[in-house]
Amino acid sequence: MCVVFYAIVTLDACTTLQVTRDAQLATPGGEKIVAQTFSLNGRISVRVNDKLDSGQIRWRRTLDEERIGLYSPLGSQIAELLIDKRANIVTLRQGTESTTAASVSELTQSMLGAPLDLDLLNAWVQGVGLIENLATDVTLANGEKWRVTAERFSVAGAGGNYRFASRVTATRGDVVVRLVIDEWTPQ
Repeated sequence: MCVVFYAIVTLDACTTLQVTRDAQLATPGGEKIVAQTFSLNGRISVRVNDKLDSGQIRWRRTLDEERIGLYSPLGSQIAELLIDKRANIVTLRQGTESTTAASVSELTQSMLGAPLDLDLLNAWVQGVGLIENLATDVTLANGEKWRVTAERFSVAGAGGNYRFASRVTATRGDVVVRLVIDEWTPQ
């Protein structure tokens, strides 16, 4: 599961993508809103060369905190990332061990050598800058190039004002990250 964390953090915070709170997103079906608070349940797999790692992911984002739980395929929790937005404290729990920092970027930079951008992952799940079922080349500000595909958009929320992909695939060289969204609910 360490490979999963590595792949997520390589989706670097150096992107120029800026998504504001409940920003409007033009879609072929009309205007959709990009939710900044949501819950997501799904599965994640990461292939690096010939090594494949997979498991379940539960991601909850509110105005006050953010929690990302990573679980084995059978449901045992492996790690949890907790972001307390009021206290500006980020905690990574792995078993009985905990590590804290002032930001997600600081924590993931010190532990893994690359900052994590949860806003970028959130934007890709909601299709920001992506066309359904079409591979899109995304260049981050640090020069990294990813090929990202968002598949099978669905609408959510009262009035169907939000959209999310059922699957997001991001590829860079020998790294392939797949996120399958089983449930996504705007808050």
